[in-house]
This record gives sequence, C-alpha cells and structure tokens, in this order.
Amino acid sequence: MKKRRTPIDKLHTLLFGKDLRITEGERFEEEYELDYTSYLPLESYIHPQRTPEENAFYIKDFGAIPNNKEIDNAKAINACIDECAKNGGGYVVVSGGDFTTKTVELKSNITLFVESGSSLVAEGSGESYAHPTLIYAKNCENICITGGGTINGNGHLFGRKPLLDANVTEAPDVIDVIEMRRTSRAQLRFAHPSKYGRLVLIEDSENIKIENIILYDSAYWTLKLTRCDGVSIKNLVINDNRHVANTDGIDMLQTSNVEIKHCFISCADDGICLKNAVWEHCDGEMKNIHISDCEVITRANAFKIGTETTHGISDITVENCKFYMTDLYPGTVSGIAVESADGAEVSNINIKNIEMNRCCCPIFIRLCNRNRAAEVDENSASAIEFGKKVKGKGVDKKTYDMKGEVHDIVIENISAKDVEIPVILAGFKQKGKIKRVKNITLKNISLEYRNAIEVIDKRLFIPEYTKVYPECTRFRNLPAYAIWARHAENVKIENFTCKPAPDTWRKEKIFIDVI
Repeated sequence: MKKRRTPIDKLHTLLFGKDLRITEGERFEEEYELDYTSYLPLESYIHPQRTPEENAFYIKDFGAIPNNKEIDNAKAINACIDECAKNGGGYVVVSGGDFTTKTVELKSNITLFVESGSSLVAEGSGESYAHPTLIYAKNCENICITGGGTINGNGHLFGRKPLLDANVTEAPDVIDVIEMRRTSRAQLRFAHPSKYGRLVLIEDSENIKIENIILYDSAYWTLKLTRCDGVSIKNLVINDNRHVANTDGIDMLQTSNVEIKHCFISCADDGICLKNAVWEHCDGEMKNIHISDCEVITRANAFKIGTETTHGISDITVENCKFYMTDLYPGTVSGIAVESADGAEVSNINIKNIEMNRCCCPIFIRLCNRNRAAEVDENSASAIEFGKKVKGKGVDKKTYDMKGEVHDIVIENISAKDVEIPVILAGFKQKGKIKRVKNITLKNISLEYRNAIEVIDKRLFIPEYTKVYPECTRFRNLPAYAIWARHAENVKIENFTCKPAPDTWRKEKIFIDVI
C-alpha cells in the first residue's frame, strides 16, 4: 500500500470513489473461513435450562418433523402456537432436532422454548415468508423466547458472491481510511432478491423477554423490535455471518423501557442500534434504554444511535461493555456512534466504562441533514438492501429538513487500542446555516493507535458531507489523530490521552468552528 496519496490518487477517489455494491450475480452459498467469529464464549452466556412440563405444547405433537430440509414445518408449529393460545398460553416447545420452517407467528402469553441442541431453521428458498421474517409477533403481550437452543436464519444462502475470494485477516502496513473502507466492502455479500428478511421481528407489543437463546446466521436485521414497551434481553448470543450485508445485531425502533444485559453479539452490521424513522412507521419518541455488560464484535458500529432517525431518542445509558474485533481486517468501524441525519433530536446519552480493541474510530458524534424521509417510504427504503428495485415517495421535504439536534452527551472512562481514526465531533453547515453538536463531555479517554505508518494525505479542505450517509470513514484521512471537531458547541475534554501512530504527520487535535 502506498505511503503517500498523490494528486492522481485523490482525483481518482473524487471521480470514482463511490461505495462498492454488487448488484448482479446468482446466490452464493459458500462460506469462507472466519465468516463467523473464532471467539465464541457460549458457556459464559448460554446455560442449561429445564424443559417445561406444565402448560407445555410440543411442536412434534402437531406434526412437525425434524432433520429434513425439504419439509416446511410452519403449519405444524403455528398450529401448536394456536392451541397453546386457546388454552390461555404456556410453552411452545421445540425439542428433538432441527426443524425447517418459514414464518412462525407468536401470540400473547406464549413462551417459545427452543431446547438446547434443537433449533428452528429458516427454509432455504426464501419464498412465501410472511411479513417478512422467520419469527414474528404483533400486538402481543407477555411473550418470551428462551430455552438455550438456536434459531438459525440461514443468512449465508441469500447473498451474492463478494468481490474477494477470501476474508482479509492481516492489517496492512499503512493506515489509509480510503483503502480500509474499500477492503471492508469488498468482503460483503450483498443481497440477492431471494432474501426473505429478518430473523426475529416484534411489533406493537409489550412485556417482552428474550433470554438464554442463540440467534444464528441472520439474513438481515437479526432482532428487531418496533413500537414496543417493556423489553428485557439477557444472556443472548447473536452469531451471524459477518459478511452478510445489513445483518445488524439488535435494532430498537420507537421502543422504550428496555434493558439489554449480558449479551454477546457478532455480526456484519451495527451491533446494538437505536433507530426511530417515519418510514419504519415510527411516530413518537423512544427513551429509557439501559445497555450493560455486553460484548460486541462487528464489521460496522458496535453501539449506534441512528442513522434512520426522524423522531426523538433520549435517556440512554451504555456501560461496562467491550467492543472489539478479533480476527478480521478492517476492525469495527466505530465503537460508539451517535448520529442524527434525518431530523431527530438525540439527547441525554451517557456512555461509560467501555473497553475497545480494533475499533477504527472510538467515538463518532455526528449531526447532518440527509433528510431521507423526503426521498423514501417503507418499500423504497429497504428495497435496495434486499437486492430489489422499488420506487417510493417520501413525506414533504420540509417536514424534517434542518430539524435534527445532537446534544447533552457524556462519554467517560473509555480505553481503546489499535485505533486508526480520531474521535470525530461534527455538526454541519448548509446553505449558510450552521448546526452544531452541543454539550459534549469526553472524560477519562485513553487511545492508542495501531503500530503502523499513516498514509500522507494532505487535503486543502474537508467537505461537509451534509446529505450523504454519515459514517466516520466518510471523512477519509483527517489531518488530526486524536480529536477532529467541527461545528460544535460547549465541548468539555478532561483527561484525554492518545498515543499516535509512529512518525505521524498529523496534528493531535483540530477544532474548527467550535465555540
């Protein structure tokens, strides 16, 4: 890799630097070495659990047949759920093997109990899934998913061949954000149109428990909860193929009063992500979310607020977690990403006691004005992620334009090693108007760069990138190594240290329009 980006390199990036997205080709079902994490501490998260006997309904008693990929057991499983519901609720037990199925729909007062050693497995054609998802619940209360077994999404079956023939495991000798981004996307399996959807989708429900269960190889967002209230997620393992595009770990949308505790997540896209977008049928605020004692391995952002945010997100606490990458290059894009791109007010965020290793950018706080709600509806927003072409129309462009805010963020006690991108705090300037991220406190922050040479990429100016997808790598090779801040107000920094890469050419800190 080059040690200096020449004017020709910069021109090539400017003219041809669009993100790679493979949109042609048949389904590619081969799995590469290290598609799944080599570090998987199941014994720390999944424990033996006694199979229930009272109020228990076994799917095999309703005709479900295990260990046969050619059989769709959805009818039998849903019949078992219906009978359990008619009897006032209880346990729907998956026991005695691996049961291939399409969409399974839960009902109120039901616990889906997947016994250790058994599983529900997504049927491989991708056709005729409802909603679309494998496990679905809507307008329910008092539902639980547990048992110590596995829900397998077969996600690796529904992508196109990545550009590279093998996963990248060795870091280059030169730190170059542009090449880093290209290398990451060259390993992704972008969606084939046969992709059926999510692994678990719960909507408009309350009093939800998900604990002591393995969610494996999702095809899209692994666990999505929309417009829910009262959620407990504990002792959960998510083990996805880390190159199936758009496989987030946990996604919360307009969902409040949530505890996520002691979970292990390994996925391709954002690990734990809070969103609140009108095109996802969100129409109100979300708040009171507590995340603790989690390990997250991801190719994207470990903890993220945004990007799909038109309504408010507030009162969020994240603490005592580990964010890292073990065995692939590049590592995690951002350890902590707090963003508002589409008009939301994001506020009162407290993050503390976080260990990071190989998170390229430890902290990314971003306010911009993509205003995606003016361009998409529910169908068009997700179409491209499923390899399809669907046109859609959004809301009036003035509805959320320039409405976003990011303020009152406290991040403290952060230790990050093998860093490659500085902390970024960025508002924006558009049409003569400036909007700043405000009231940001960074306290007790310790960063240490990866031991590599940094590409020399001196730029005359850094674009605002106001209307594009916000991500730390979008800013490319910045001229600061510790902190780069622009359009910010009331930034407090206490006890911040950063060990740079050897012979760095960059300044330690750069503050532009920070008041």
